[in-house]
Amino acid sequence: MRMARNFAGIGALAGLFLLAACGDPIPPAAQAGISIHVQEYDPMDPVHGMDRCPPSRHWVNVPYQRDRTPTTQTQQTNKDESNATAINNQDGNTVACSVTPNGNGFKVSADATGYASSDTEKRKPSNVHIRIGKIAEGESDAAGTLTLQDDASINPYQSTECLYSVTGGSLGVTAGSIWAQVRCENLAYPQSPGSACLVDTGFFLLENCAQ
Repeated sequence: MRMARNFAGIGALAGLFLLAACGDPIPPAAQAGISIHVQEYDPMDPVHGMDRCPPSRHWVNVPYQRDRTPTTQTQQTNKDESNATAINNQDGNTVACSVTPNGNGFKVSADATGYASSDTEKRKPSNVHIRIGKIAEGESDAAGTLTLQDDASINPYQSTECLYSVTGGSLGVTAGSIWAQVRCENLAYPQSPGSACLVDTGFFLLENCAQ
């Protein structure tokens, strides 16, 4: 599978197994490279044109680029490259994920946190929660949910109107790993009526997940 070739370089750090006292290998730590773009709706949108988007236009990244402010983050993961990954329990980051067989596809669950504080700034971490009930290799419109919270949004914004794709570039899915694209409508904070954002594009890589 083409995805294994792309994962090889990214997962190099996790490729070396440490041996436990009993001789069993310790599984490599889960890791994630996530870049989700949040933006306001077009004012001419017939449903959300009048809505505000309090988080403003920016990339939500795990890992977080600590030398940049929340609204000047740049894309780190796309359909072909993941230039940075967060490894569970390293550098303040956490990653918990599973990509498990479900019929002819896979069920995906991921909770990732990117530590965002620096030596000079105290910031809320970037939190991303991904849920896909079922996605198969080559699928371009699998339904799922997405929840985001970071220093720019302050509050958790969630959409139940997301479509996930594993078609094109290096995108793909197999047991324990997924590289996918996401788009979401109506990303909103329920306690803030009249606010809704659009996830026009987003990409994420998850490796070494439970399978």
